[in-house]
Amino acid sequence: MSSIESAQVPLRVQCAVYGVGMFSTTMHFMAMTIVPLWVVQLELSPFILGIVLGCRPVLPLLYSIHTGVLMDRIGAKRVLMFFAILGLITPLLYPTMPFVWAIIVFQLMWGIADSMGWLGAQILVGQLMQGRAIYAGRLSFISRVGNIVGPLLVGAAWDIAGPSAAFGVASAWGMGAVISVLMLPALTRQDSAQSSGAGDVVDPSEPKKSVFRILVPNLSDYTSAFRLLAIPTVAITAAIGMMVHMGNNIQGTFYVVWLNQMGISGTLIGVLIAISSFSASLGSLLAAPLARFFRPYWLLWSVVFVALILIAITPLFGSFVVLAVVLSLRTALNGVHQPLVISLMLKSAGTESHGKVMGLRATANRVTSVGAPIMMGAVAEFIGIEQSFYLMGAIAVLAMVMVAWTMTRHPEIHTSGRDI
Repeated sequence: MSSIESAQVPLRVQCAVYGVGMFSTTMHFMAMTIVPLWVVQLELSPFILGIVLGCRPVLPLLYSIHTGVLMDRIGAKRVLMFFAILGLITPLLYPTMPFVWAIIVFQLMWGIADSMGWLGAQILVGQLMQGRAIYAGRLSFISRVGNIVGPLLVGAAWDIAGPSAAFGVASAWGMGAVISVLMLPALTRQDSAQSSGAGDVVDPSEPKKSVFRILVPNLSDYTSAFRLLAIPTVAITAAIGMMVHMGNNIQGTFYVVWLNQMGISGTLIGVLIAISSFSASLGSLLAAPLARFFRPYWLLWSVVFVALILIAITPLFGSFVVLAVVLSLRTALNGVHQPLVISLMLKSAGTESHGKVMGLRATANRVTSVGAPIMMGAVAEFIGIEQSFYLMGAIAVLAMVMVAWTMTRHPEIHTSGRDI
C-alpha cells in the first residue's frame, strides 16, 4: 500500500464526512417513522398510499448522476450545502398542508435532500478517504447511530405532542447536516491530488458557468455514467444494491403501515427502527473483517439475499419481540452490505469518476425505491397487504438468483474485489 493510501485522514475531516452521512441518513429514517403515520390519517386507498410513500426517491432517480458529476466538477461542499438547507426547511411544511398533492411535493423535496446528502458522504469517502472499506464502515456505523436516536425522538414527539412536534424535531436534526458541511475542507485540484488522489475539486482557473448551465443535467454525463455498467464489477454491484433498496423501501413504507394496523404505537415503531439501526451499525463494522475471509461479492450477495427473505416473511410474526429480533437480524445483514457496496463501487471507478459512479449507483437504487412501493400498493389493492409481502419477496428472490448466475459468468470480479 502506498504512503498516500495508508495516510491517516485528519480527524476533523472524518467527523465532517461522518456528520454529513449521519444527519442526512437519519432524516430518511425519521421520515420513515412519521410520514406513513401522517399519511394513514388521510384514509387513502393502498394504491394511492403506495404512490405517496413511493414518490420520495423520484428526484434522486433523475438527479443522482448529475449531482454526483457536479460534486466531481464544482466541489461537494457547495452542492451539499444546498441540500442540507433544503432538508432543514422541508419537514416544517408537512403539517401546514395535509393534502395529497402537497405531501407528494414535500416527499420529493425531502427525499432528494437526504438522498443527496448521503450520496455526498459516500463520494467524500472516495475523494478524501481513498475509498477504503475501513472508512466506509465507520461512515455506515456512525450513520446508524443517528438512525437509533432519530426515530425514537420523532416517534416520542408524535405520541406526546403530535405531528407538528415530530416534524419540528426532524427539522432541528437537519441543522446538524448544515454544520457538518461547513466543517468540510474546500480543496483546490492541486491540494486534493496531493492529499488524497481526488477531492473537493474547486479550480479557480476554470471559467464560471451560469447557474442555469450548472443545474441543467448534461446528456453526455448520463451516457458516460451508464457506460460504466459495461464493467462487470459495477453492473453486478449496482444490481445487488437495487435489490437492497427493494427491501428497504418495503420496510420504510408498507412495513410501518402493517405495524400500525397491528396496533403498535408511534413510540414503539420508533423503538423498532432504532433497534434495527443499532444492529445495522454493528453489521457495518463487520464488513471489512468479513471481506478478508470471504470473497466480497459472494459475501455481498449472501447477506442481501437473506435480508430480502426476512422482510418478505414479516406477516408471519405477530409478536413485537419476534418482530424486533427478525428486523435486527435483517438490518445487521444490511449493515454488512453497505460498506462493501461503497468500497466496491469506488474501487471499480477511477478517482476522477467517484461522483459519477456513486451517482449511477444511486440512480439504480432509486429505480426500485420508486417502483417497489407503487408495485406493492397495486398488489395490495387486489390481494391485500399481507399477501403483497410474499409476492414481492418471490420477485426479489428470482432477481437475486439471476444476479448469482451472472456472477458465475464473470469469475474475474473476485480478483478485482480483494483490495477493499
